[in-house]
Amino acid sequence: MRQKALFHTILATDVAKSGSRNDNLLLRMRADLRRILGDTLSEQGIDLASRTVLDDGDGFRVLLPAGIPPHALLDPFLSGLGIELRQHREASSTTNRLRLRVGLHIGLLHAEQGGSYTGQPLVDLARLLDAPAGRALLDDNPGADLVVLLTDVFYQEVVAGGMSLDPAWFGRIPVQVKETDRLAWAYLPGIPPVAPASPAAKPSPPAPPGGGESTTNVVGLQNNIGMIIGRDRHG
Repeated sequence: MRQKALFHTILATDVAKSGSRNDNLLLRMRADLRRILGDTLSEQGIDLASRTVLDDGDGFRVLLPAGIPPHALLDPFLSGLGIELRQHREASSTTNRLRLRVGLHIGLLHAEQGGSYTGQPLVDLARLLDAPAGRALLDDNPGADLVVLLTDVFYQEVVAGGMSLDPAWFGRIPVQVKETDRLAWAYLPGIPPVAPASPAAKPSPPAPPGGGESTTNVVGLQNNIGMIIGRDRHG
């Protein structure tokens, strides 16, 4: 008999360009990623070893129960993750560098025999991480160690609800993968603007946490996303 579906917050990670690594480099990549996730989550009081972790080969899906608030995976988690990735980059060769697409979602999942889980939220996250717009943001910003991708549900319930990071730091992107065609949200921690703001533009919001050496300017993020989808065609 199938168990009742339970609410989870889902953290998903994919390593960019993992297909270009040989077996030895893949083993190191997976070990480094698991260590970084474990260290960063432990700073939030979350023990990775005691949580359900689904292995996708080039990334992991971490399932967190309802007792852990979703905003715990925004701030300060993203700050810590950005620091860990920067330190890893500084200590690694270009070949071993970890650049992540990080996806966040909330929803109901069914536990099955053997420790597997099913549910539409897992499908939604897979589509989100495969979205060309999200991949392009990371590809077009070589200084970025990660791009954060939120489903619209997560954004509306957690970010727009004022529970964590400033909504102005996020830009809208399309998720058009297979039969999926919907809206999502992207955030590039630590990346400077790709173009200066016009004189009439309002001042940028305070610098968000996490990422590389520079601070994010929302103008730069919106310009990046605008080049990908034609200046926010959804709004």
